[in-house]
Amino acid sequence: MIDLTVAEALAKAEHLKALGETTIYLYRGKGEGFPFDKVTGVEDGGTWRLGMPSSIYLYAEVDGLTFKLSVDLEQSDANGRGVAVIDRDKLRVLFTKLPEAAKQQFADMLESKCLPSIAERTTEIRAALQAQADSEDCVRGLIRLAREKVTA
Repeated sequence: MIDLTVAEALAKAEHLKALGETTIYLYRGKGEGFPFDKVTGVEDGGTWRLGMPSSIYLYAEVDGLTFKLSVDLEQSDANGRGVAVIDRDKLRVLFTKLPEAAKQQFADMLESKCLPSIAERTTEIRAALQAQADSEDCVRGLIRLAREKVTA
């Protein structure tokens, strides 16, 4: 794997193409200058957590090179929380940078690969929260009942 930034790869595009190295993987902070307006593909990033992808790949083609950028879907401290912690701010900004076709691919991927597990987990957590709230209501009611009899 060749470790280059977008600018470095574009400056060496002819050499990279001559070597057959046309896909440039951007990782470890090498995504600066990524051509979001030229994104032609969106797919899950291959890492999963809680039944859904925790990252995506964006593909952009420029001057005969394909740039592949990994983007985390969740906040950096999500691991270990037991719930999905989607990085809203980052993804909203990202979404505004994408061409319309890429937005649709992103939405399709989110709908098919993320939403089902998030919705299922939300249903489970709501049921657990309701059971907890019912228990709290019962305990408060028993306390209130006991206190009323003492003062009556």
